[in-house]
Amino acid sequence: MSPEHLALLQQAPASNNTEDIWGRMCCEQALLALEEGCYAVGAVLVNERQELLCSGRNQVFANGFDSAAHAEMKVIDQLERLHPEVDRDGLTLYVSLEPCLMCYGRILLAGIPRVRYLARDQDGGFAVGHGQLPPVWESLASRLSVAQAEVAPYWTELSELAIHRLQNRQALRQRVARAWRGQP
Repeated sequence: MSPEHLALLQQAPASNNTEDIWGRMCCEQALLALEEGCYAVGAVLVNERQELLCSGRNQVFANGFDSAAHAEMKVIDQLERLHPEVDRDGLTLYVSLEPCLMCYGRILLAGIPRVRYLARDQDGGFAVGHGQLPPVWESLASRLSVAQAEVAPYWTELSELAIHRLQNRQALRQRVARAWRGQP
């Protein structure tokens, strides 16, 4: 990790709050994604005993272009591959940024009952204000609890800093547009 990003993590206030631990891990993953030239989003999945099961980060541009390589998707892929037997009722997904529409649907289908995000995504977030869903999706969504994580303000601010100021969102959008046209 770059010295600048390490310094941001080292400036964090001390805490014994469990959600701060997961918030820090989300931020670490988000900063790693940023260093890989991807969107600054990180995620971790924990069980009911507050044990880490999976972690991941956005890797949309890590190996060419993979539109499905969102942090949440990477974590759910790990869950399904490495822990198919785990009881989903006790799971909580922590994400540095509110999930988008695609990730929201995948979270519902994976049966993860709780999502805690650090920063709201005013532009692309879907989990909080999802609007009206078709009946089958509404039924799945009725089991899901989505809320902002109860972390120290430092972790929310770092998530917002990473997604809104440290990365060049316009450059990333241009990379997506080039990928759609089959250009490197």
